[in-house]
Amino acid sequence: MSSLVRGEGRFWEAGAEGAKLVPNAVVLASLPESDSQAGGPRGVSALKALEAVFNRVQALWKTVAPEEAFEIVRRRLFEPIREAKARDEVCRAFADAYVAEGAKVPQETQEARYFDRMMQSYPIHPEVFAQLYEEWTTIEGFQRTRGVLKLMAKTIFRLWQDNNKDLMILPGSLPLYDGSARNELIYYLGPGWDPVMDRDIDGERAETTMLEAEETRFGSVQAARRVARTVFLSSAPSSVSMKSGTRGIDRARVLLGCLQPGQTSSLYSDALNRLADQLHYMSSSGDKSQDATRYWFDTRANLRREMEERKQRFEEKNEVRGRMAEVVKKLAAGATFFDGTHIFTPHSDVPDDSALRLLVLSPEQFYSKEEPRLAHDAVLDYVRNNGTKPRYRGNRLLFLAPDHGALARLRDCIRVALSWASIVDDVAAMRLNLDNLQTEQAKKELKSAEEVLPRVARECFKWLLCPSQDSPTGKPGVETVSLNTSGAALGPEIERVTLDNEWVIPTWSPIHLRTKLKELYWKAHKSAVKAADFWEDTLRYLYLPRLKDRGVLAQAIVKGAGTRDFFGTAYGEHEGKFDGFKFGDANVQFDDTLLLIEPDAAKAYEAANQPVVPPGPTPPGPTPPGPIPPGPTPPGPTPPGPTPPGPTPPPKAKAFYGSASVTPATAKMRLVQIAEEVIALLAADPNAEVQVRLEIHASFPQGAQDQTKRAVSENAKTLGFATAEWE
Repeated sequence: MSSLVRGEGRFWEAGAEGAKLVPNAVVLASLPESDSQAGGPRGVSALKALEAVFNRVQALWKTVAPEEAFEIVRRRLFEPIREAKARDEVCRAFADAYVAEGAKVPQETQEARYFDRMMQSYPIHPEVFAQLYEEWTTIEGFQRTRGVLKLMAKTIFRLWQDNNKDLMILPGSLPLYDGSARNELIYYLGPGWDPVMDRDIDGERAETTMLEAEETRFGSVQAARRVARTVFLSSAPSSVSMKSGTRGIDRARVLLGCLQPGQTSSLYSDALNRLADQLHYMSSSGDKSQDATRYWFDTRANLRREMEERKQRFEEKNEVRGRMAEVVKKLAAGATFFDGTHIFTPHSDVPDDSALRLLVLSPEQFYSKEEPRLAHDAVLDYVRNNGTKPRYRGNRLLFLAPDHGALARLRDCIRVALSWASIVDDVAAMRLNLDNLQTEQAKKELKSAEEVLPRVARECFKWLLCPSQDSPTGKPGVETVSLNTSGAALGPEIERVTLDNEWVIPTWSPIHLRTKLKELYWKAHKSAVKAADFWEDTLRYLYLPRLKDRGVLAQAIVKGAGTRDFFGTAYGEHEGKFDGFKFGDANVQFDDTLLLIEPDAAKAYEAANQPVVPPGPTPPGPTPPGPIPPGPTPPGPTPPGPTPPGPTPPPKAKAFYGSASVTPATAKMRLVQIAEEVIALLAADPNAEVQVRLEIHASFPQGAQDQTKRAVSENAKTLGFATAEWE
């Protein structure tokens, strides 16, 4: 064999040298491109021998440029153009369409030379050649000229059979539904592309065909299929060749591959957005609203479609509702104006005490302007009931309700965030295999989804509801105000609305206190009322003002007691006598015994109980003029001496000691009550120095469990107990 190869080499060498002696003679040799095409080991040996011969005498020809390839392919596939004017008109129409679209198509289309490229390649669009020569030729085995000729021959034949009316053959015109043309492409891509074609790109059962059947505006120009074909032609080579550069195709190049004169690019842009969300095998590099986002097909399912499928796994009552509660809880964390905030809490778990509370209604208790009854009924239910018991202090509750129209978007955003989180978790736990690009994309999508949630939740929970009642005999109702969702944070915005509408009163004038007492409490037979009773009534009845706390009433009492215009005060009444009666004296203490007396009654009581002044000696008359004759002092009354002291006032109390037994079951409520109604009163006295000590005694007849002992000891140490001993 080796001698045969050497002989063949000498034959070709002699022939090449002989050709040099003949004018205008050319020896054209076509050698296999690779060893795999040489026909085995012997063919490879022959190929290397021939390469050695021609390397010495060859004249290197430059590879066919794309512009030259346009002309070669056109001449091989089409007859000479007879109607040059029609060609010029078509190319000019495309050029004008690209100028009209401006920045929506690639910049190169705005140049005059692009018109020349269309003239050279007509009736095949230059973008088809650009993708075939720049992308597909990077795949090993795809021949620059022969491969393009075979593909375009099959494409042109099928388009001719289908009587295609496109002015030029665009990437979106490729009949990928045709098995012959399809196989010519996917042969070089390897296995796995048939389901991509059938499900996503082209065919009777493809998602693109179904979308066009549902959307007539897409179906009229086959917008979805044209977009999918264009993306496939530009992006498929990158799945098998790393030489193809940046993966995918941007929006401008997609529009260039689809747009015909007389059409608008927005139709194809809308179709691209829909496909990016729906197709199983189409992926994108980021936010689809950005023009720089790139799109591509791959045999692996795209992450967005995986996310869309996972969205259906999450149950509304468990995962979605729980995640919604977490988001709203973070939003309401700034509502420090309230003593407590409750997220989706049933009325049985909302304490019935004097604390001012904000209740966030559940998604099922939404508010709608068209149908407000659902939220209003829920508010009144909270006000009236505390589980199976009636609620006694219903005037301490305000409510935040979700907007019915925004709930669907919030639920969808939560499902998106949960889906991306599950994908990232599965990748970390190696339950889902993704490449580095997809892993980073999943993390980026999760971050974006999490950042969207607070804003969407803020727009959803925007209705502030306040239970109200015009008069003691009126029917309870609900006032509703919409919060500003684009301004301050949720907490400050709620505080602003409550103060502007006087739903909560942080500072109260004594004139308003006197007005309420005169309207509802002071009667002809009852001129005094306990201040503590009035405070307790403001906690209960919706027609009374909602004071922020007990200190607001205490401040109003002190201010009003300092004048004689509003009320008198006393600390008890017995047989028509007021103990500790004061009128016009601000030195009063708001406690459970303090009485507020109607001002006219206070004046009458003060006048009727003026202290009696004992009569003194008669003052001497005027001394007559003239000298006083000497003589003994006439008898008369003794000159007045110092006034004898009156009764000594009782000494003031110097200390208070109190103790109370509290049952464990009611410890939380009782301790809060003691703090509000005893400790707060003591601390309000400027002369008081209050110390509070808590004593706990627990006995274990059978011995304490080790777990209990350890937990209590650790918590006591953390809370700073002075003593925490076990016996």
